[in-house]
Amino acid sequence: MKKNSNQILNPYLSGLRLLAMFMMLVMVMPVDSRAQGLPVPQLNLDDLFFQAQDLAFDQEGEAARELCKQILDINPDYHDASILMARTLGWEQRYDEAKEILLGVLEKEPANKSALLAITDVLAWAGQYQEAIEYFDKVIITDPNNLDLLFRKAQMLNELGEYQPSVILLNQILDIDPSYREAKMLLSTIEVGRLKNFVGLGYRGDYFQMANSWHLFYAEYGRRTQTLGTLIARLNVANRYDKTGAQFEVDAYPSLGPGTYLYLNAGYSPHSELFPIFRGGLELFQKLPRAWEASAGFRLLSFEENDLFILTGSLSKYYKQYYFSFRPFFTFASNTPNSQSYFFTIRRYFSSPDHHLSITAGTGFSADDDALIGAEVYNLESNKVMLWYQQKATPQLIIRAGAGYQHYKDGVYGNKYSVEAGIAYLF
Repeated sequence: MKKNSNQILNPYLSGLRLLAMFMMLVMVMPVDSRAQGLPVPQLNLDDLFFQAQDLAFDQEGEAARELCKQILDINPDYHDASILMARTLGWEQRYDEAKEILLGVLEKEPANKSALLAITDVLAWAGQYQEAIEYFDKVIITDPNNLDLLFRKAQMLNELGEYQPSVILLNQILDIDPSYREAKMLLSTIEVGRLKNFVGLGYRGDYFQMANSWHLFYAEYGRRTQTLGTLIARLNVANRYDKTGAQFEVDAYPSLGPGTYLYLNAGYSPHSELFPIFRGGLELFQKLPRAWEASAGFRLLSFEENDLFILTGSLSKYYKQYYFSFRPFFTFASNTPNSQSYFFTIRRYFSSPDHHLSITAGTGFSADDDALIGAEVYNLESNKVMLWYQQKATPQLIIRAGAGYQHYKDGVYGNKYSVEAGIAYLF
């Protein structure tokens, strides 16, 4: 009996169907099931992004940006990569480049919360608080009861000098959460910050093993001004060897721009046996990335028989609740050998910038670190250590106390012990 064509082809068609089903099954099976030991390379953009994040947090900004560029070459709409690039540029103070990238993201996705937060930070870091608030308000609209967002806006308003709106926001936060510690601290700072004046009184006593004690009393008045920053006038009165003399000083701290300010000093005394006849100083301070600060400047001290020109500077670092600072002095004298000295300070902050404990240690010839400097002691080599403590007793009252030890290597005066106490009232 003859088989028709369908009967002849059916076995082959069935085989083809089985082969097709087998191939489909293989294609959907996991890679490990298909070929253990022979992985198929796959490019996972999320993995690349996590690697870029790790590099960024390890302060390897350039490497992080290279990975972000690879991600964006594959997917230009991977906005998290663009935002991370912008943040790393902002950390390096390349604010314009960071802003340009973030504006590109917001052009495509105006409500992107991460981009809005990032551009707020970049603008705030650049000191452009007004524009930062405009973007930040778009975030607050989406979450108006978020206390952390409200606090961030209060901080920026405070930086702008808009104290009343900042206080209103802080009070709103504390109405909702009376335990919000940061809001309490900022509110206290603003209230104190509006107190533009202060008066201070203090005493310093130096007690020697081989000489009579030295005593210094001071009174000062300070005021925050728009043009010269904080301006301080001070009267120092010293008693040494049964002699009493006075010195008049003025300090100023004018701001030259975001993160840049000057220290200016000028002083005069008619009692050259106790103080320099004239003293002056200038030092430029500059904030640096990653909480560093550097300064460079000079001091001038003019005595009856000698003039001193002192080069100085500092390199400082803020780390969490600590402050570290190294300061050298290089002294060039008209009638005595040149000299140098080095000092290192560690400060631990507590509840506020006005509440801290400091220790300073130094060695060498120092002519500018001691308010009781006189014509006889500026050229003596010594080692010294000093401990300071300062705290706010009330929002308007600051107290400070210190104690120290100094060893003069020449043995002229013997070892010296120092005590100091001071009080300042803000109004």
